[in-house]
Amino acid sequence: MNKTHQTKWTLLLNPHAGGGRGKRDLDQIEKLLQSQGFLYSLIISEYPKHAIQLAKHAVENGCRHLIVAGGDGTLNEVVNGVFLQKVISPEQVLVGMIPVGTGNDWIKTFGIPNSYTNAIEKIEERKTFFQDVGKLTYTQNGVEKQRYFSNMAGFGFDALTAQKANSLKEKGRSGMLVYLQSLLAAFLQYKVQNVKIVIDKDPLEELLFSLSVAIGKYNGGGMKQAPNAIPNNGIFEVAVIKKIGFWGIVRNLAGLYSGSYIEDSRVACFRAKQVLISSPTDLAGEVDGEALGESQFHIEILPQKLQVIVGNLQ
Repeated sequence: MNKTHQTKWTLLLNPHAGGGRGKRDLDQIEKLLQSQGFLYSLIISEYPKHAIQLAKHAVENGCRHLIVAGGDGTLNEVVNGVFLQKVISPEQVLVGMIPVGTGNDWIKTFGIPNSYTNAIEKIEERKTFFQDVGKLTYTQNGVEKQRYFSNMAGFGFDALTAQKANSLKEKGRSGMLVYLQSLLAAFLQYKVQNVKIVIDKDPLEELLFSLSVAIGKYNGGGMKQAPNAIPNNGIFEVAVIKKIGFWGIVRNLAGLYSGSYIEDSRVACFRAKQVLISSPTDLAGEVDGEALGESQFHIEILPQKLQVIVGNLQ
């Protein structure tokens, strides 16, 4: 018997993912899993951050095999739940992904097809991979908090774009137009900020347009913001975009999707295990598309701490 069929899985589904696709497609997803002989229990998240608690409690109650049916934000919440529990080491939990979200950026690096049938086939194949995880420390309302991420953290323009996209998603919008509309809306509002950045021990100060700290290659609905990222090498890929202007963005729009934008003279790329970000004015931040508000940030890498099911990695 296939090892996958002997395993008891927990299916954690976000019904709001993909503009409500999670709810609409639940029956289809369950029928596909059942037709392939999966043994599983279903839990459904009901509100933002609920999946953090659901994943935490599932692991505390013995779950070691999780299937996430949602988007990048749902996966982020599950990862945070896995890391917040104290029963076992996080890498003892195996996480598979059925993409239901709008952007589905994590799967692009990790070779998971954007199709329920094919994604479930990858879970059946059970090719496992230990990826790096980012840990971000920030302050919110005077309280120090931590947030883990499995794909990418963004600051400045990147984070404002994520806030705009999330607002559209909450209104039931989905698809690539969400990200293009959010890009335009964020550009019309965003002003460059003077930011101090420490990359490992090397300080720099820039008029910052945007900054990304990456484990995976893609963000923002398919933009290849970190084309050289390797998700298990214990090192972040860091891209600092300096003041660039409207036409600079327009000229680099295709390059954002191909990864060639990093060749622009106003983009500086680094590798680091730790990044500190501070600004005299509040700077917006996000992880895996989830807004964190405005704060100062300390980001560190946790090498190969999350066990995931992958296809053919990029």
